[in-house]
Amino acid sequence: MAQETANKFIENVCNHLVRNMNITKVEEHFKAAIEMQRKSAQSQVDFWDMLMMNMLYFTENEQVLEKEFLKMLEKKEWLKTTVLEEELLMHQMRIRQQVAEQMDAAKELFHKQYVTENMTEEDIVYDYAYSSAGHSMRVDLLTVLVSTPEQSKVLFNADPQETIRIINGYIAYRTDGIINKVKL
Repeated sequence: MAQETANKFIENVCNHLVRNMNITKVEEHFKAAIEMQRKSAQSQVDFWDMLMMNMLYFTENEQVLEKEFLKMLEKKEWLKTTVLEEELLMHQMRIRQQVAEQMDAAKELFHKQYVTENMTEEDIVYDYAYSSAGHSMRVDLLTVLVSTPEQSKVLFNADPQETIRIINGYIAYRTDGIINKVKL
């Protein structure tokens, strides 16, 4: 019962996050971000690499957010919003540094992936948009939860691992819904 209550709460928060979303503005945001990357690239492959490096950054951030969230669920205590923001900023700086250090090796893997998976620019652009939207939603969800600690403590009664799994599922579902509506 506690897990069902937590799941419903997560569903409601995710619904709240996307309820008034203006898909046209989301599409414009992605197009602008993608165009900025394209203009700063030296070549098509360089452009693809930039998007892929961003996806690597989003993936690394997702893992950190999940760990931070799991710690709070296990301790049954939300960090203060300012503390969470500081923690995330520190992690983001560290991740940026790590991604920069991995750049050459990562690009080598990307270049193989472009060929072996027969990737197109459209594939990469949409994967980038999906990763970006998922990252934003994950940060927004966590921010809502820590900024509404009284309401969000309902999650403390549920299994932490299952709660993370449910959150990941809702984020994937909502992100799919968003990305399927945009034309990039």
